[in-house]
Amino acid sequence: MSMNVASFRRLTPAMIASQKLSMANDIIKTSKSEVAMALKKAAPVLGIDGTTYHILDILIGLTLADDWKQDRRPLVAISNEKLAEYVCRSKRTVVRALRRLVEAGVLAYKDSPTGRRFIYRKGGDASIERGFGLDFSPARQRVHELKKIGAEFAEKIKQEKDAKREISTISRSLVDLQILATNEGIDFSRIKECWDDVEEQQYTLCAKAEALRMLHEEAIELFALIGTKDEHQSETITKMTSADDINVTPYNNTTHQDSKNSNIKQRSSNEDHINNENLANRSEKIALEKRHNSKLSANSDLSRNWQATVSSYQKKVGEDTLTAVSIGLLSSATKHCQSLFDCEISSWRELDSVTPDLCLLIGLSDQGWEDSCSKVGTYVASAVLITTAEKALRDPESIARPAGYFRACIDRSVDGKLALHKTLFGLSSCQV
Repeated sequence: MSMNVASFRRLTPAMIASQKLSMANDIIKTSKSEVAMALKKAAPVLGIDGTTYHILDILIGLTLADDWKQDRRPLVAISNEKLAEYVCRSKRTVVRALRRLVEAGVLAYKDSPTGRRFIYRKGGDASIERGFGLDFSPARQRVHELKKIGAEFAEKIKQEKDAKREISTISRSLVDLQILATNEGIDFSRIKECWDDVEEQQYTLCAKAEALRMLHEEAIELFALIGTKDEHQSETITKMTSADDINVTPYNNTTHQDSKNSNIKQRSSNEDHINNENLANRSEKIALEKRHNSKLSANSDLSRNWQATVSSYQKKVGEDTLTAVSIGLLSSATKHCQSLFDCEISSWRELDSVTPDLCLLIGLSDQGWEDSCSKVGTYVASAVLITTAEKALRDPESIARPAGYFRACIDRSVDGKLALHKTLFGLSSCQV
């Protein structure tokens, strides 16, 4: 181990563990794209973010796909000065970021006696004959562990997102129930105290959602019990009133039945004056509402016309780009992507379900994806995305920046110059 790490480095237990992983004999069979995907998904858990994540992305891109085979070593040789120039940071920041990657179990140092990083390759198969630099062997050995870490983190994020949504929904419902209880004269104090306790305690999102869910169920039961009791009392009162009405004898049979209605129809001149004023105010209010509604209607018509224009434009772009492109052709041309994500693209819905992973694979941001969908529609953007990812997986050296290549294809699609079907036919006929 001392031959791989320069004497000027201060070793830590985490660094020693990474060096041991790099010297393992039972090499895990994997690929560059598989490890890159696992690293990107597990990066937040490993504490890799910001400049460190940027450097990691650069280093992975500099490794050759063939160097990740079992009989080779995924080594990259680049100086700290060049990395600092790439990420627009100081050399000291780069040194700290590399140290963090080593201690996270992603890289291992393979230092030369002089501290210089270089790689000499054989002429025939371009394998590394002699080299010193930064070794990705620890990440290769941990690929299954990294996949598990990434999956658990994604599940945790999903649970927290669902918990946030549930907390918001239940909180609004409890506010409505509290207002209803105040109006109905129902004692809501105990539930309010428990609610305040839940808000004050330092619960996790999932625990808080569970506590609020139980509290909401208790509030519903409280209203149900009171509602049942009131219904029973109302039913008893109704029966008693009905019984009294049966035993009552009329005092005078000559009473006119419409006398009550005639009394209602009698009005004073003062009431007529008040009603006339109310009628005038109501007429003015109705006129204002009509003018307001007409403006809203005009705005909504403009909005609908604009949306229809955008939709028709996207539809035209989609028809032009997806000419001769079927889901079957996409499926037969993207076997590498389907194998990497363990899925089968047999419908547009299944293709849409893997777009987040495809964006992560090629380094496309959420904003970049949304902009592309707004330009050409979801179908075209999804088809171009998986085609870009497939080409990047098959020949990583041919596309230096897959995200930039994807955006360029979207722009060509907007201009009507993208022959996507030809690319897909080529990929389908050249399976490797």
